[in-house]
Amino acid sequence: MLARHLRAEEPSIFPTAPWDDVPDLELPTPPLREGLGRAHLKVSTRVARAQAYFDQGLRLLHLGWGAEARRAFAEAARQDPELAMAYWGLALARGPGARYAAARAEAINKALALSEGVTDAEQRYIVAATFLADKGPSNGRHGFVREMEALIDRHPEDAEARLLLAGFLADGYESDGRPGMGQPYAQALLRELLRTNPNHEGVHCAWIQVMVDSSRPEAALESARRLRLLAPRVGTALLCAGRLLLRTGHTREAREVLEAAVATDDAWLAQEALPESAAPVAGLALRLLVQACSDAGRYSEAQGWARRLRTRVEAVTPHFGQALVFAAGAVFNPHLRFGFWRAAADLRVELGAEARAAERALLTGMETYARGLRALEAGKLAEAERVCDELDALHPPLAEERKGETRLLCPRDVARVVELAACELRGSLEARQGDYARAEATLIKALRLERRLRSAGPAAFSRPVRETLARMRVRCGREDKALELAEALVKERPGSGHAWFLLAEVHVARESFAEAASAFATFLERWRDADEQLPELRRARIFLSARGAVGVTAMLPSNVIPLRALENVSC
Repeated sequence: MLARHLRAEEPSIFPTAPWDDVPDLELPTPPLREGLGRAHLKVSTRVARAQAYFDQGLRLLHLGWGAEARRAFAEAARQDPELAMAYWGLALARGPGARYAAARAEAINKALALSEGVTDAEQRYIVAATFLADKGPSNGRHGFVREMEALIDRHPEDAEARLLLAGFLADGYESDGRPGMGQPYAQALLRELLRTNPNHEGVHCAWIQVMVDSSRPEAALESARRLRLLAPRVGTALLCAGRLLLRTGHTREAREVLEAAVATDDAWLAQEALPESAAPVAGLALRLLVQACSDAGRYSEAQGWARRLRTRVEAVTPHFGQALVFAAGAVFNPHLRFGFWRAAADLRVELGAEARAAERALLTGMETYARGLRALEAGKLAEAERVCDELDALHPPLAEERKGETRLLCPRDVARVVELAACELRGSLEARQGDYARAEATLIKALRLERRLRSAGPAAFSRPVRETLARMRVRCGREDKALELAEALVKERPGSGHAWFLLAEVHVARESFAEAASAFATFLERWRDADEQLPELRRARIFLSARGAVGVTAMLPSNVIPLRALENVSC
């Protein structure tokens, strides 16, 4: 989708993409591929292969695979050097950032020079793109939108124009759930396109991207399943579908699609004889597989996917510090998610001398945070206090660093993530010390920090703040407030067994045993393939067995329902 491509929504595991520094017309020729979708835009050329490669580039641009779209547009230009729209595609496929400003300008100027005599629609496409190529997506926004609206007004039958405009306008959602500027407009365009172009892969991809972070992601569930069939050989499309499936709680299906994304990337790497670092989505897909397995209680499998990512990273020469940190995070997160603080604290990763400050700080933050959790578990509150101070000292210098370049970790984003971890850990420490009022204030601050994290930054490595806050509220007798948080987590992550388990334990604390039984039953369904040794499974089964055998009153003693999760919440 154009918005994600132009605005670099998240840092890549590897900060470079294949052929970044190769001039457009020197790019290697890609094969014409099947399984990329059906998008088609008639352009002014009499060369059939130029049209075919242009359409391939257009499909890949819609699906967010900018590097491969660029190769296709370059080959279209070689097949027909007079094809103005091939250079239009090259200008858009380059993506954001000042590094490639000259290349974008050269491509769009070539398109303008060749545009005399082409159709009115093509001329309008090219003029609209000049605003993005010359000014960037922020400064050129108004001009691009106005020109695309004029194109659509003149050519209302052109689905590609409406899709490109919708994809550009999609600005996501703010932390309070309000749609970003242009989001409702984009949704209206896409709803009509879904009705009129139900087999267009780009329409479904854009609809998923628009809805995945909304309060109703299930509205794009059909699109996720259809996209998997329409573009089965595009890893970015499979990743998009897998994310939506994971978000809506279809965890097993999400794992299948994400595995297919990794396999698709690997097949492409083998065909092109490229290193692991060139894979467009395999790294992120592996990280999402770790998350999906964690949601399903599959700790061992999550570790397996994390190790596979680390192996891929370590196989690349030279090593990339950013890739090593992301791989470390993939190994770290399952330990944290299942409460294995010691394993998380024992994680060791060595960065090279060339590692950037943001990479070192993110890795140090993870290691320090894990030490703090281990200290809390052991009741060493003075040591936990020192760890909190270390984390507090780690993030302020990063906030003063320059913003990161495209695909590189931004120091300010890392500062936000580390500050969040410091705040969550300190709130847990204050609760353990019995200062619940201060802990409540600290954790609410952490919750606000968590909501303000940018999607373009690294994922938080600390525990979900709402879980920590909910458990603390149970301990201090505010079960109703804890219930609000637990219900919000379940709504946001319906496929996560951890969220359902928390909801069940809050209901137990409120003595709402029928609701607790329902939540425990749903938890067991979510964890039907979970590792059998996990203690949460035993607690849920004991509850449901005892309730069925001896009734509600037998649920009251703590020796019947072990609330270990409430007691060992590091509060």
